[in-house]
Amino acid sequence: MIQIETKNDIQLSIDTLTLVAKLTLIEKQKLKNYFTFNRRTDYFYSAITSKKPFFVLNLNPRNMYSYKYYNVMLILQNETLINMPESIRETLFAFDWKVKRMDIAFDSKLDYSRHVFLKPHGNSKVFSRSDWSGYYVGSNYSKSKLAVYDRNKKEQARKTDIEHLYKTRFEFRIRPKISIAPSIHNIDDDFIMNELSKYNVIEDAESMETTKWNINRLINLKKGLHLKRAYKDRWIRYGRKVQSELKQIVKEERIPFERLYQNKKESIFNWLTHKAERELAVTV
Repeated sequence: MIQIETKNDIQLSIDTLTLVAKLTLIEKQKLKNYFTFNRRTDYFYSAITSKKPFFVLNLNPRNMYSYKYYNVMLILQNETLINMPESIRETLFAFDWKVKRMDIAFDSKLDYSRHVFLKPHGNSKVFSRSDWSGYYVGSNYSKSKLAVYDRNKKEQARKTDIEHLYKTRFEFRIRPKISIAPSIHNIDDDFIMNELSKYNVIEDAESMETTKWNINRLINLKKGLHLKRAYKDRWIRYGRKVQSELKQIVKEERIPFERLYQNKKESIFNWLTHKAERELAVTV
C-alpha cells in the first residue's frame, strides 16, 4: 500500500478513490479506444472490471440525477494507485475527473481495544454489528463517515493469510457534494481537513493524562455499539459536568488526523504526477 509512517507511528494511505467526469461524445469515444466495455450493471449501461490491478470503470448511469453531473465513473483501490497501468494513468490526465468519494486510512500499530472516541456532535450516528469488530460514526448522507475496525480480524473473516503490523484502521470516507466536487488536479484540502478535524479519537486510552475514572468512562462508551441506544444512554448518564470534562480531555489528546494529512498529502497523491514529470524528477 501507499503508506507513509508518521512520528505518531500511524501510517497514512488512500484506500479507495471514486472519480466521476462528464464527457462529450468525442471524449466517450476516446475512452472506448482505451477500454472494452463488456457488461452492464444495475446502475450503468456499460462497465468493465479488472481484478489485477483492481479498477472499475462505469459508463452512462441509469439514474438521470446522476447523469446530470457525470456520465462516467472510475473506482481505484490502493494497489492500483501504486502499480497504475499506463492506460489508467493516461485516462486520468485525458479528462477532467472530479472526486466523488475518497477513503483516507490512518493505520495504528496498537490493538483495536486500546482506542477510545467521542462522537463529533450530538446528531452523529454510531452503529455496528455484533459479528463485526468495528463501528461507523456518521451516516451515509453526511459529508464524511468514519469506519474503525481491526484489520487482522477482517482478514481472518476473509480467510486470508495476511497479517498487518499496523492493525487498527481509522478510515474516513470523504464525500463532497456532487455539484461542487473538486477536480483531482485541484484537491480541496480545506474541505478534507475540516472533515478530519471533526472526529475525536484517542489512539491509546491507557496513556491518557487523566483519572482512571475518565478512562473507564470512555472505554465504556465503546462497548455494545451494535445496540441502538448504547452510546447515547451511557453518555446521558454521565451528566453535563463529566461530559464537559471528557470533551476537553479528548480534544487535547485526540489523533490530529488533519495535521497528519497535511504533512503527507503530497506523498499519498504522487500518482497524480504525470509520467514525463516523474521521469524528469528521476533524472534531475
